[in-house]
Amino acid sequence: MKRLLIIITIVVLISSCATTNETKPSKPESRKDEIASKQGEITQAVESRRFLIKLDRLYFSHGGVVDLKPRSNYIIIDGNTAVIRAAYLGRQYAIRPIAGINIHGKAVDYQLTKDLPKGTYKIKMQVTNGPTRSFDVFLKISKNGSCSASVTSLVIDYLNYSGQVVPLKDNINNTPQPELTQPGNDI
Repeated sequence: MKRLLIIITIVVLISSCATTNETKPSKPESRKDEIASKQGEITQAVESRRFLIKLDRLYFSHGGVVDLKPRSNYIIIDGNTAVIRAAYLGRQYAIRPIAGINIHGKAVDYQLTKDLPKGTYKIKMQVTNGPTRSFDVFLKISKNGSCSASVTSLVIDYLNYSGQVVPLKDNINNTPQPELTQPGNDI
């Protein structure tokens, strides 16, 4: 009886090891397919000017880093419309104190350049909301979706942010659904 139990256990163990070896090659292939499809979505979103950048870090111009909440700090590019909501900590050149960047405007002077060997995109644009409020924005987006953003204006110091690109999806009314909450007082 003991021999029969040992033989059955050995057969089950060998068969279970044999089945895991057969499934191993498919996992890296599916992972490569997922990465390729994600890169394709990011490429399509950047080239069609429909993406969201969730900002997760703020880098000061004179050193220092602050972690941000991506749900409250973002840049949205949807065609000619641009929205920037980001925390600001640094020098300012205005009479009133500035705690954050909050602008909903038009993306003008939009220049997109591709670096095919590296697989990166460089975007240079100006976001304006009226004749007096404008921000110069520089974006560098890699093929895996990581992004570095630089924002400058006449009233604030030069700032660098880092974050992730998320492609925008259309809903029934053909407006973007970024799934974000309104920014509060938190960074």
